[in-house]
Amino acid sequence: MLPISRRSLLRGAAGALALPFLDPGPASAGEFPPPLWAGAGAFSHVYDPSTSAGPRYLNDHTLIKALGRWHLFSIVGPSAPRGESPDSAAEVSFAHASAPSPQGPWTSHVDALTVDPDYFGEEHLWAPHVVEADGTFWMFYAGGGGSGAAISLATSTDLFTWNREPSGPLFRGIAARDPMVLRAGGEWVMYYTELAGSGHHIVAHRRSTDLLHWSEPGVAFTDASTDTTVSVTESPYVVERDGWYYLFIGPQGGYEGTDVLASRDPFRFELAGYAGHVAGHAVEVIRDGETWYASAAGWYRNGLYVAPLNWRDTPPSWQSPSNPVAGLDVAGRLMLFALDASDRSMLRRVQLDPGTDTWAEWEPFGGPAGAVPTLGRNSDGRLEVFSLAPGGVNLHHRVQRADDGWHGWEEFGGPAGAAPAVARNADGRLEVFALSPGGASVARRRQQSPGASAWDPWEPGFGGAAGAPPVVATNADGRLEVLALSPGGAGIRHRWQGAPNGPWTEARPSFGTAAGAAPQVARDGSGRLTVAAIGPSGVGTFTRRQTVPSGGWDQWLPLFGWSAAAPALTAGADGRLEAFSLTPGGARLNHRRQVTPGGVFDAEREFGEPGIRLVATPTAVLDSAGRLHVFAVTVAGRIRTRVQDRPSSAWQPWTTFGDRTVAPLVSGSPTL
Repeated sequence: MLPISRRSLLRGAAGALALPFLDPGPASAGEFPPPLWAGAGAFSHVYDPSTSAGPRYLNDHTLIKALGRWHLFSIVGPSAPRGESPDSAAEVSFAHASAPSPQGPWTSHVDALTVDPDYFGEEHLWAPHVVEADGTFWMFYAGGGGSGAAISLATSTDLFTWNREPSGPLFRGIAARDPMVLRAGGEWVMYYTELAGSGHHIVAHRRSTDLLHWSEPGVAFTDASTDTTVSVTESPYVVERDGWYYLFIGPQGGYEGTDVLASRDPFRFELAGYAGHVAGHAVEVIRDGETWYASAAGWYRNGLYVAPLNWRDTPPSWQSPSNPVAGLDVAGRLMLFALDASDRSMLRRVQLDPGTDTWAEWEPFGGPAGAVPTLGRNSDGRLEVFSLAPGGVNLHHRVQRADDGWHGWEEFGGPAGAAPAVARNADGRLEVFALSPGGASVARRRQQSPGASAWDPWEPGFGGAAGAPPVVATNADGRLEVLALSPGGAGIRHRWQGAPNGPWTEARPSFGTAAGAAPQVARDGSGRLTVAAIGPSGVGTFTRRQTVPSGGWDQWLPLFGWSAAAPALTAGADGRLEAFSLTPGGARLNHRRQVTPGGVFDAEREFGEPGIRLVATPTAVLDSAGRLHVFAVTVAGRIRTRVQDRPSSAWQPWTTFGDRTVAPLVSGSPTL
């Protein structure tokens, strides 16, 4: 069940009257350079707000440089038990800290503001945003109240003593919250999240000349989803650079994800203006001199995180769905691939003997790569490795020989937005599905014959724009099925072969409703495919399975609670699917298994290690002896592994997998 929170308050609100939103008019004309692509480097933990009473988290926050120091104001609350979600109704004060630079060291101060029920029924304190004008600091925040959501104001001259606006909230709305204020075109513009009467989640805007009196609302951005049970627009932040306005909006790509949309018009942003992604929650953008930073916080982190914000001319590359990636080679041995943390060169580690727990040392396998590679297995058992060049320049592949050696790397062509999805057709030919840079389209290519070195030309129009790399699976009758996330997470689309090795159906947009990230898909021992996806914001994981092998589909059913991404799915030796789901923030790894092949899942249990935080959903793979191996990357870039005692049995303890530090990449996330 959802707690009473910033998200669940939206239940039922879609039936409210529509707000009278204004049309901002056409975008300005003229010649201007193209927009830049935005992304962030690695986040560093710079401030922990915990006290002697226990750990605390920060959430929506604001950073302002004034009076010689950087000041932080933020939602603050007591951290929930590991992997669980706190109740944001208990967020009743704003933390305050200051530092000489965004990286710290940060000094804690007395909370800046505490909830006051006598102030027009104020219920909570959410999402502060502070600006300075004429020597006064203006703090806009969401305070709630018995007569509806409210945006309120407090002012200060020293950033320590704050006084609420005596006349009460500035305005109320259906679900108005998360205000952010920008100076644009000689006036002040406030962006905030809202729910339209149509049920669509939006970023609304209002204008002001004095920061106290605000216009009627207009619409800056409309999310395609109409799911009113969970918020899918949060923490809007707009910055201007070189005549372009960039809207940072989350949660996208999971709870800890923020998409960037570019527009020449500060009052209108669309998904077509996609301009990057930052792997953080409640992202704020600041400049310290000539240096740009992104800051992030959230329920599942203890405090404030800061990363360099990068701008460049080319789109980011999506990371592979698995980190590391593993598969059985021509000799029946597991082979594991990852990227070295120091230079992103490709590393390989191989089982010394099939089905054992002994492994050779890590060894180099190729030059730097833009993402962890993906694997295909030819009909004769030979592995084929597909790699993305740094910066998304192009795709390469490398093929295992029958004698266990490897051919050299060859250019593979095609769109290079991510390492491609790979599957084997009914006649044994490999097919690959590749995402264009920026997610503009999906292309397809297949071998001319099983195991051949020759490939058909690329089919560039296989799929339209996608919000993440596609995934592919093989039906029981050999027909391939491809699924992809719609831009902005509006839904899941799928397309499949009409007959084994045959032509493809048209893309169907109705496979799933709004989703938070790319789905996962696997086939169980009954021959049925199961698809797993997280809901908007990562609020939960849901599955949908075929009613019969190669047939239609059942309804969506819940599988896990809050999740960072779609769970890893793989079938054990007895055909039962095993699912592994990571909570946002990576503190807890959960596990469920089908009671029978194709049947219901058993109770959820913890699978991870207390005190070990993972960076991404782990990889699960079956070895030639029928035992499952799980590989997980920690935030420090060390691989941990856990192996079944015997096929479909209990599990051995977690152990360290080698001494190399691999790149701790967030699976499925675009990064610069």
